[in-house]
Amino acid sequence: MGNDFGFLPAAVRQRMGNSRGTATVLVSAAIFMDVLIYSIVIPILPSYVLHVGGDEATLGVIFGAYPVMLFLFSVPMGMLSDRVGRRPILLSGVGLLAAATVIFGLAASVPALIAARALQGVSAAASWSAGLALLAETFGRSGIGRRMGVVMSVMGFGMMVGPVTGGVLYEHLGYVPTFVVAAVFIGLLGLVMLLLPARFGRPSPSPNRSLMPGSTALPLLILYAAVIVAVAATYSIMEPYMPVYLHDTFAASPTIIGAVLGALAFAGVIAQPLAGRVFDRHGGWQMIPAGLILSGAVIVAAMGAASLPLLALILSMLGVTLSLALIPVMPLLAELYCRDGREGSEGIAYGVFNALYSVGLALGPFSGALLLSAFPLPAIFAGHAFAVALVGGLGFVYLQRCGVERGCLTES
Repeated sequence: MGNDFGFLPAAVRQRMGNSRGTATVLVSAAIFMDVLIYSIVIPILPSYVLHVGGDEATLGVIFGAYPVMLFLFSVPMGMLSDRVGRRPILLSGVGLLAAATVIFGLAASVPALIAARALQGVSAAASWSAGLALLAETFGRSGIGRRMGVVMSVMGFGMMVGPVTGGVLYEHLGYVPTFVVAAVFIGLLGLVMLLLPARFGRPSPSPNRSLMPGSTALPLLILYAAVIVAVAATYSIMEPYMPVYLHDTFAASPTIIGAVLGALAFAGVIAQPLAGRVFDRHGGWQMIPAGLILSGAVIVAAMGAASLPLLALILSMLGVTLSLALIPVMPLLAELYCRDGREGSEGIAYGVFNALYSVGLALGPFSGALLLSAFPLPAIFAGHAFAVALVGGLGFVYLQRCGVERGCLTES
C-alpha cells in the first residue's frame, strides 16, 4: 500500500492530495498544536522545575532553549523541505513534537526538561518552515495573503488558550496526564498527515541552495527582515514588561493584566486574516510601512493614556497595526526567493522568516532588560515605538523610490 493508503477510495485520496482546503487545515492544525504545546507549559513549569531541583535561572534556560533551536534549525529545515518535499518535513515536525511532549511528561530532571523544550524548537522549525512553504506553493498569488493571515491567527489563538488549557489540565489531572492528553492529539494529527498521498507537497525540481535571493533583491530582503524583527520584538517586549507597567501605574491585578494583553492578542486574531484579504485584493505595499508607523503611534498613545480602560482600548489596536505590517511580508518574502526561475524555494524563504522572527522574540526581552537599569518603562516603550516607526518610515521611502509592484521590485 505504501504511503498512499490504497484501502481508501481513490476519489477521497485524490481530494486529500489536491485540495487547497486540506493544505490550509493541516498546516493550521500543525501550527496550532506547536503553539498550544509551547504555551501549555507556561503555568506548569515554574512549580515543576522547583520540584525537580531547579531554580529561576534554570527556568530561563528551559524557556530559552526553544527560540535558540528555532533559530538554528529553521533555515536547514526549510532548505530540506525544498529538496525532499513538504510532507516529510511536516511529518517529522509533528513526530518531534510528539516526542518532546512525551519527554516533558516523563521528565524527572532539569536536563530532561531542557531537552524537551529544545526538541520543541526543532519541531517548530520543521512545521513552520515546511507548512508555510506548502501554503505558498499551493496558492501562489491567489489568496495566499488570507491563508497566511489565518495561520498567524491560529497561532495567536493557540497562545491565548494554551496557558488556560495547561492550567486546567494540570490542576485536575496532574503533571503526567496533562502531557499524555496532549501527545494523543498530536498522534492523531500525525495519523491524518500519513493519509496524505506521497505527492502532496512534492519536492522542487531545482531547489535554491543559497540564503540570498539575488543581489538585486538584497535591499528588499533587508527591509523585510527589519519588518519581521520589529514586529516580533514588539510582541515580545510587551509580554514581560507591559504587566509591570500596568501594575506600577494602575495597580492592576493579574486578572486585569491578563485581560488587557488578551485584548491585544484577540485583536490580532481577528485582524490577521482581514489584513491578508486586503493584501490579496489590492496588493498594496503601503500596508507594511503604514502598519509600522501606526504601531509606533499606538504605543506612544498607550503610554499617554490616563485610565486603564483607555489604555486597554488603545493597546488592542496594536494587534491590528502589527498585522498590517507583518501579513503582507509573508507572501512577499516567498515571491522574492522564487523570482528569476527559482520556483520551489518557498522552504528556504520561510526558514529565513522563522529565524528572523526568533531573533525578534529574543531581542524584545533582552533589550528591555539591558535598558531597564537606566530608563523608566515609559521611556523604553517610547524608544521602541520610535525604532518601529523609523523602520516603517525608511521602508516607505525605499519602496516608493525604487519602484515596486505588490512589494516586489519591478523588472523595469
